[in-house]
Amino acid sequence: MTKEELYNLLDEMSLPDTIVSKLYTPQWRFWKKETRIKGNEVFPLLREFLELRAEKTDAEIRENAYSVLAKLLLDNMQIEYCQFLIDRLAVETNKYVLHAMLNDIRRLQLPEEIDISPVIACSKSEQWLVRHNAIMTLGISNTMGSREAVRYWVRQADHKKYRFELFYANSVLGCIGEPNDIALLERHIHSRIQDVRETAVYAIENIKKRFGMTEIEAGERSSPLQS
Repeated sequence: MTKEELYNLLDEMSLPDTIVSKLYTPQWRFWKKETRIKGNEVFPLLREFLELRAEKTDAEIRENAYSVLAKLLLDNMQIEYCQFLIDRLAVETNKYVLHAMLNDIRRLQLPEEIDISPVIACSKSEQWLVRHNAIMTLGISNTMGSREAVRYWVRQADHKKYRFELFYANSVLGCIGEPNDIALLERHIHSRIQDVRETAVYAIENIKKRFGMTEIEAGERSSPLQS
């Protein structure tokens, strides 16, 4: 695939769909052709496009480019380009594009050496659309940095103000948290907000299951206020 062909396809994906059937949309035509594209051939073209042309294009075309890159990484993981995609979170400014990028990143199996600090930064974004999605995306990285970023939200005491952050953070901590996190989660099991309360209980049970903990062992990790 040439640079011109790729750029034309990215433009075509942004055209309004005038045909009802999804089988004939520009997006479908792109993916139909994408199945014949070698990932290693397209990676540098996409990076060049995003580095040199992204600021001159509209948000939808940028979103298409990020989506294509993530799709290729899903089938053919390349650490260099995976890190490039994640690093672009610190460059992109459109909240809807960031939201879509985080959706795509969350589907990837990240190698351990990938630096997810841009995702962590997004988890504290002033834009709730970005912040909520970033908190969920932290669940794909079982590292100290991602756990601590999630704990930041689990520590919030104002359940009404941060109900959605707590909902997502509790759920994620259940997937990547450690036994010592049980005491932190137990602060929320009597919350007046159902979503916060139920996700905390679920997260505790998930941690117990993941670590094969008995009730006695779990009790030893509990907060003194809960034991």
